[in-house]
Amino acid sequence: MMSDAPQAEARVNGHGARATLHAIIVSPDRIAYDGPVDALSAPARQGVVTILLHHAPMLTILEPGELSLRHGGQTVYFAVGGGHLEVVDDVITILADSVERPDEIDAAEAEAACNRARAMLTRMRSRPDEALLALRRSQARLQVARRGQTGPSA
Repeated sequence: MMSDAPQAEARVNGHGARATLHAIIVSPDRIAYDGPVDALSAPARQGVVTILLHHAPMLTILEPGELSLRHGGQTVYFAVGGGHLEVVDDVITILADSVERPDEIDAAEAEAACNRARAMLTRMRSRPDEALLALRRSQARLQVARRGQTGPSA
């Protein structure tokens, strides 16, 4: 699933182990991030997972929510609409259904989407899964949009 490009660029310590963690965040329409990270936290199905250097290999399903990555003292936030996360040899690959940075989200539109999703949840009592998924996505977008108004971004 991974190319060897991040492997070739990786700094390696004296013992042959990778000295940096590398993250690639991809959605169907673009590469949202491709670079070094100190830590990455993502909304996995089993709860929020945080990946640090030398993490064990892992493959997990992502839920809609807020993804954050730290590098060089800065934290960058993304809203993800679900997807998959893989960790192999200190390379994190995220294949996201959708991904947006705070500056790409209209907070007023995200809030309106939350309200529509809440109304849908009330109407769709027999099929709440669809409505809950829409609500989680819109809440994540709104949360990340608000972070962009108050927090740092890269």
